[in-house]
Formats: sequence, structure tokens, C-alpha cells
Amino acid sequence: MTLKLFFCHFSSDLAQNKFKMIKEFFQSLEDPNIPLFGPNYWLLSKLGLLLPKNRMERILKIIIHELAFCFVISQYIELYIIRSDMDLVSTNLRISMLSIVVTFKANTFLFWQEDWRQIIDYITEADKFERDNQDEAKGNVINTYTKYCRRVTYFYWVLAFFTSCTVIIAPLMKYCTSEKFREGFHNGTEQFPHILSSWVPFDKEYSPGCWFTVIWHILITYYGGSVAAAYDTSIMVILVYFGGKMDLLRIRCREMLGTEGKGVSDVNADKVVRQLHQIHVLLLKHSRLFNSVLSPVMFCYVVMCSLMICASAFQLTSATSTLQKLLMAEYLIFGVAQLFLFCWHSNDVIYKSEAVMMGPYESDWWAANLKQRNNILIIQGQLQIVHIYTAGPFTDLTLATFINILKGAYSYYTLMRK
Repeated sequence: MTLKLFFCHFSSDLAQNKFKMIKEFFQSLEDPNIPLFGPNYWLLSKLGLLLPKNRMERILKIIIHELAFCFVISQYIELYIIRSDMDLVSTNLRISMLSIVVTFKANTFLFWQEDWRQIIDYITEADKFERDNQDEAKGNVINTYTKYCRRVTYFYWVLAFFTSCTVIIAPLMKYCTSEKFREGFHNGTEQFPHILSSWVPFDKEYSPGCWFTVIWHILITYYGGSVAAAYDTSIMVILVYFGGKMDLLRIRCREMLGTEGKGVSDVNADKVVRQLHQIHVLLLKHSRLFNSVLSPVMFCYVVMCSLMICASAFQLTSATSTLQKLLMAEYLIFGVAQLFLFCWHSNDVIYKSEAVMMGPYESDWWAANLKQRNNILIIQGQLQIVHIYTAGPFTDLTLATFINILKGAYSYYTLMRK
């Protein structure tokens, strides 16, 4: 009994220590100079998406990203080689289509580096301005979107990590759970179960080439998962901030003529209207800049994600082992979750940008004189501009688009099943 109590206390203390270490790690990512974007900025910098100032470090980071691009090319060389085997083709496409998206994200981030830095600098400075000039209502909005950004960021990081792990261990699970495969592997009728499908300039079916390939695939899988985690969570945090900024702008419009029904002087009213105009112009400018760097990536992502979901669903239904089905399902959930989170947050910004125009009507406009009412009409007309994010020139990033993509992926899936 005493021994049992000892192990219970030991396991409890171990769990508490691990939780404390994780909490301390997340707290270490906070940066008082970047109060909202701190953890995201840290990961972008560590992965080299935000290039360092040192010339040699910049070159090294760029080489790493281009090695990943070369890996994608090797995947499609392998796809051509195995084109006659439908099972191998679907396995290759399931990963290679997501690989294209990951390398496209990384390379566009490098290519539009200055634009991304401008967007990050804007949300950092605008967020600090709001924190320095907050009242109770604004403070509630700031605390809400800050906590939400942390939750969605860390949740997505964990999801990306476990997805990378499932991709890596999938071949091992296939070997352990399928007696038929083990027999085929030992008698030479089954090939070495590689993590990814890619061409290499040496024999990857036998040692030592197979183990070099395994190590290479593990590194490239974690690279892809890390880039996806860094890029995607940065997009989500920026979208959440734009939505929060709309809420704060609506509150400012509500308070533009005071809160006691007594009105304000023309001088103060003009000052507030100019400030609201400047805030909205800067927000609209950087929102459009953000869409310009995001839209091409989302177009590529929407197309590839549709096909990737289809290929994953096809493999999920054709898998024989329950464990393999669980691993495939986790990968499929990751692909669907990515697309859903983008569409959800983009749709939320659209909704809030339509609602922000109600701010001036919620103010004490009835206590204003004629000149102040004219200014209210001007700012209200400016606020009617809706912020819309697109996936290329063909579609908007909305929940309706997400549903249509799922419908299209299911249609592809039914054709493949026939």
C-alpha cells in the first residue's frame, strides 16, 4: 500500500513538473515589446521565415528553405516513376500536395519579406497604442483577443506536432500491425516502408541508403510541420487582430461625442474624427496589403487542400488496419482544420467590418450640432468599406467557400472510388 502511494505521489509530482515546464516555456515566448505577436514572431524568427540581419545566417536559412523546395521536386519525380500504381500515387499525392503549399508559403514569405515585416510592425504598434489608451470596454476586447490568439496558436502548434508524428510513425505502425506486410517485407515482395515518397540518387530500399532516407524524411517532415505551424498561426493572429481592431474602432466611434449625453466641443469632435479617420485608413491600408500577400497562397492552398482531402479520404476508406485508419483520420482532420480556421477567421473579420459602421449610430449623435453631425456622416460612410480576403481572383475566404471545398473534395472522392 505504501509503495502504491509512493508511485501515485511520484507520478503526480512528475505530471506537475512537466506542466510547470511547459507553462514556463510558453511564458518565455512572451515579449513585452511585441505583446500580441510575441510567440508567433519567435517561431518565425527561429525557422528563418523572418530572415536575420547577419548575412551568413540569412544565406543559411535561405538554403534550408530551398532544400525543402528541392525535396518537393523529388516527390514529383518519384510520382512519375510510380505513376502506374494507384495506391502509391495516392500516398504520394496526399503528402506532396501539402508539401507544395508549405514550400509556397515559405518562399512567398521570403519573397515578400518587407511587406510581411510592415504588416507585423503595424499590428504591433497599433496593438501597443490600444493597450496604452484603453478603458474598461477596450480592455475587455484586448484581453479577449489576446487570450484567444494564445489558445489558437498553441492548439495549432500541438496539432501540427502530432500530425508530423503520425506521418513519421505511420510506416512503422503499418509494419507492426500488418502480418501480411511483414511477411512480404521479409520475403522481398514488399518494399521498405518509407515515411514519404520521394526520389533519391541512391538505392533507398536497402541499408545504408534506406536509413539515410528515413533520417532525411524525418527532418523534412518536421520542417514542413513547423513552417505550417508558424505561417498559419501568424495568419490567424493577424486576422483575429483585425477583427479585434474593428471592435475597438466601433467602441471609439460610440464614444466619439462623449458618454454622458452632454456633447463635446467642435474642437474635440474634429480631433476625434481625424483620429478615427487615421486609424481606419491605416487599418484598411494594411488589411489590403495583408490580402495581397495572402491571396496567392490561399489560392494554391484551396486547390491543393481539396485534392489532399480527397486523397486522404480515399486512403482512409481503403486502409485495412484500424490503427492506420486512425492515423489517416488524424492527418485528414489536420487538413480540414487548417482550411476551416482560415475561413472562419476571415469570415469573422468580414462580419465585424460590416458591423463597425454601426458605431457612429451608437454614439450621442443626437446631442451634436450640425457640423458634428456632418462629420459623423462622413466617418460613417468611410466605415462602410468591407474588408474581404480572397483566395486568388476566384473566391472569397468565407465559411461558404469552406463548405464548397468540402463538397468538391467529396465529388473527387466519389469519382476515385468508381
